[in-house]
Amino acid sequence: MRVEKEKHKVNIICLDRSVIVGVVHINPCTRLMDLLNRTGEDFIVVTNVTFQNIGEIHAFKLYNELSKKRNTICLNKNAIKWIEEL
Repeated sequence: MRVEKEKHKVNIICLDRSVIVGVVHINPCTRLMDLLNRTGEDFIVVTNVTFQNIGEIHAFKLYNELSKKRNTICLNKNAIKWIEEL
C-alpha cells in the first residue's frame, strides 16, 4: 500500500553556507522536525532544488554561479545548519 506524501517547500542553510530551496516529501500528520529527528536515516530527499548564492560547493560540483537547479538531491542531515518551511 502506497501512502501519498505531503509536499513541504523548505529553505535550507547548510554548514558550508550553501542555500538550498526545494521540496521535501513527508508522511501525512508528520512534522518536518520528525523527519529530521528520525534515527536510522542519515539523508533526506529534496526535490525541485535550487541552489542560491553559490560561491563554491564542491560536493555538488557547483562553482561561481548565482543559482543552479537540480531535480533531486539526497542531503545528509548532518550538513543542515538551519531549515524553515516556506
